[in-house]
Formats: sequence, structure tokens, C-alpha cells
Amino acid sequence: RGICFSPLRPTTPVHRLFSFFLSTLNSRLSTLFFHLCASAFIGGFLLCSSASATIRYTVSLAQPEQHLFHVTMIVPDVRDSLTVSLPAWNALYQIRDFSQRVLDVRAADQNGRALPVSKLDKQTWRVSSTGSLTLRYSIYWDEAGPFASQLNPTHAFLNLAMVLFYVPDRRAEDVAVVFEDLQPTWRIAVALKPATSAASVTSPFLAPSYDALVDAPVEIGPFEEFRLAGITPPVRVVIHGENYDRAQLEDALRRIAIHQTGLMGGAPYDEFLFIYHLGSAATFGGGGMEHANSTAI
Repeated sequence: RGICFSPLRPTTPVHRLFSFFLSTLNSRLSTLFFHLCASAFIGGFLLCSSASATIRYTVSLAQPEQHLFHVTMIVPDVRDSLTVSLPAWNALYQIRDFSQRVLDVRAADQNGRALPVSKLDKQTWRVSSTGSLTLRYSIYWDEAGPFASQLNPTHAFLNLAMVLFYVPDRRAEDVAVVFEDLQPTWRIAVALKPATSAASVTSPFLAPSYDALVDAPVEIGPFEEFRLAGITPPVRVVIHGENYDRAQLEDALRRIAIHQTGLMGGAPYDEFLFIYHLGSAATFGGGGMEHANSTAI
């Protein structure tokens, strides 16, 4: 129990003083240990309670020729008011004005009653109410390349920080996103875990926080897909475009993956995703952006 530095009996004044010091220290350490355990228990309880309040997004890709992502955001457990923002930068180290693309922000309470929305500045909105609140808005994107987002009749590519609002004081809560109204031949590629093992185009994708969510770009469309043979953890490659040499690309990526994982003594991911835009899809002119468990090129 506690700390014991000496097995000697406290027969001298020095021993007795040292024994008193140890006894006091043990008592204080025991009290501190109790408080730490209690704090950890309470903190864990609050964290679990917070984690159950998942912020949910639905992104509709209906009518892709309009280049509008239609977003529904449901935020539970709001107390008095809700403030949401759109990030000011993403993918490039510069301030960028994504909010100028936002259209028609609307809000409703848990009974479906419309609520007024106040715009506090160019990228921040506030709704006054309590309970579960729903926000709806559209955002226009039709820019090719790994540093932007795009929706058109051939595919969709999303850097989610350019599309999804966040709650500034609740960024650490777990989140879920669903993509709806896809074209019949379109599929989804993203380095996020699906909510169910039997993933489909209607499955929600999960992330432990807003930051983790937006660090996973999304490709949606009739892409080509393959995995690198003999690589562990697995590496998935998704390609939107044409006029490329698959064998050459596969060989290059396989050699890179083997060398880099060997150099680092392993890989810090369960699966890695490469998203390529090639040929006519690469109208941006070139470039790439690395993310936690994926890369867009």
C-alpha cells in the first residue's frame, strides 16, 4: 500500500520523523488516487453520454448537373442555442472562403417547426432553441482537383471540410454521414468505417470527431477499383478518369507501399485509400493532398 522506503522500526527521532512523513505522504497519495479514479469514472461516464449524442449529416447528390450538395445536419441535445460554422481553410495552407458557396440555410426544431437563423459573420450561423435541431442548406461545388470539391453528372468528390458545418464547442463528438440520391451506377470510396459490416451505398460512415471526418476525402461515382496484391495492411486504389496504364500505376504504388511501410516499421492504419483523378478528370493540372488514411491525387 502506498510507498514504503524503509523496513526499519521508527526507534529514533529521525526514524519517527521519516515515518511520519511517509505516513502523511501515503495518506495524501491515497486521497489523490481516489480522486483521480473518481474523476476518471465520472469523465468516462460523461464521455460515453456525449458519444451517444451523435451529430448526423445527410448529403444528397440529387440532380448533379446543378452542382449542389444538399446537406441535412441533425444536432441533438442543444441547450438554448446552436452555433455552427464552415471552416475557413482546408487542403491548402491559405484562408479560403467556402461560405460564399452556401445557399438557403434553414432550421427546424424536433417537432419540425421552422426556426429563425441568424448569420453572425460570413461563415457562422446561430439558431436559438433547445433539444434536437435540424439544419438544411445547399452548397455549390464544381471544381476539379484534390484541393476542392465537385459534383457533376460524371462523379462527386468531396473534401468534407468544404461542405459540412461543424459545432465549434462540440467538434470532439462522434459523427456520422450518409450519402443519398446517388446515380444507379455510382459507388462510394472513403477512408471511414461504415456503421455496419455489410456496407452499402446507403450505409452511414462513422468518425470519432469532426476533425477525423473531414480528414477523409470522398469519391463517389462509377470508378475503377483494385487492391495492391500482397500488401498488408491492404491498400485500395480508386480511379476516376481514363487514359492511364493500370499495370504501371499498380507496380509503382506497390513498390512505394512496400518501401515506406518497411522504412517505418509498419503502417499506422487498417487500410489505406488512394483516390486518383486521371485523364480528362484531371483538369486541375496536377497535385495531391495527403490525409490520415488516404491520399487524393
